[in-house]
Amino acid sequence: MPHFIAKASSLPLPFCAGEYHFHEEFIHTQFPKQSLILVTFKDEPFLIKKVPHQKGMLFKAHKAARPSPVGILKDALGHLSKFCDVITHNLSKNSPKQSVQSPYLLSAKDFLTQQFSCYFLEIGFGSGRHILDLAQKHPNTPVIGIEIHTPSIEQVLRQIQILDLKNLYITKVDARILSNILPSNSARGIFLHFPVPWNKKPHRRVLSPSFLSQAFRILQKNDTLHLRTDDEEYFQDALKLALSAKHASFEVHKNLTQGIISKYEARWQKQNKNIYDIFFHCLQNSPPLSLAKNFPLPYHRDFFPSTQKILEEDFFVHVQACYESKNCIMLHINFGDFHAPFTSFVLVDHLVQKTSFLGQDIIPTEANLKAYERLKSIFGGSK
Repeated sequence: MPHFIAKASSLPLPFCAGEYHFHEEFIHTQFPKQSLILVTFKDEPFLIKKVPHQKGMLFKAHKAARPSPVGILKDALGHLSKFCDVITHNLSKNSPKQSVQSPYLLSAKDFLTQQFSCYFLEIGFGSGRHILDLAQKHPNTPVIGIEIHTPSIEQVLRQIQILDLKNLYITKVDARILSNILPSNSARGIFLHFPVPWNKKPHRRVLSPSFLSQAFRILQKNDTLHLRTDDEEYFQDALKLALSAKHASFEVHKNLTQGIISKYEARWQKQNKNIYDIFFHCLQNSPPLSLAKNFPLPYHRDFFPSTQKILEEDFFVHVQACYESKNCIMLHINFGDFHAPFTSFVLVDHLVQKTSFLGQDIIPTEANLKAYERLKSIFGGSK
């Protein structure tokens, strides 16, 4: 990822450079040599981390609040580097594809404000061969792809432009979280092809009882969730999951020929590995989904920041780190479901007397809503 290392820095915060606004530096309350620099680009906030390095200070994006595409980050670091004695960097000049924000890259907020219906959903599209073919074969149907691997996302976004596709949308939102907010009876099909098996850490799998329940809610009646895997242990566990459902209709296939073959699947076929398919059929329509959309947090002048961890049976809240500037407090918080945690930053601004989530609001899953209620009590307290 883009970064630079400097022997010394003298940042004239706050300052503006083009469409970038560099606001202020927040010092870690436990490790004062570490800090976060709050930056906005076209009103979208992100954070640059400043940490000690054996050669000086390392400047890079905070992985939980990183902008996309990568060119936005490179330009921001380039502006900061002008006020630093830089030793080394990897801030090569941006190509056009690295700097343009694609309208086909969606955030969680987009799924809360836009209504998607009658679409295909693919989870973990990798190189993009299947999802690109799907979008080309169904030009009048929206196709949504979920992927956490940034190079794969950027590769498919380039193909969207090259192929002039108007119906393919990409997001980095965790599928286990996104499935909680997509409308009921809205998907024509869900594809989960060759997911990471996580056999030693099955709690990290996308496919679980709760996800399967959400998938059936999202799917239109008689449509399917298609699982395809080369991992026999994963297949056996998925089969047990299908059999454990109170009402189930599913098909099982072994070494079924597919029209589109990924490079990994081609490799496994050469190794004579078995490939398994399970088609989970949705048997009924589901009631409409109603979501909360506003998540205000209380402001108190005497709020005292501290790291803390709250563990309940079905949710948690972990204030992971606290940062302070002259007039503000920033908290790095993980919360929600143990198996699909949500990460956010909360800004307590004493100048405008307001407490708010930085950037996007929380995604209103059941676990997140319970954690939000506990967060309100944290910010409503005093020292």
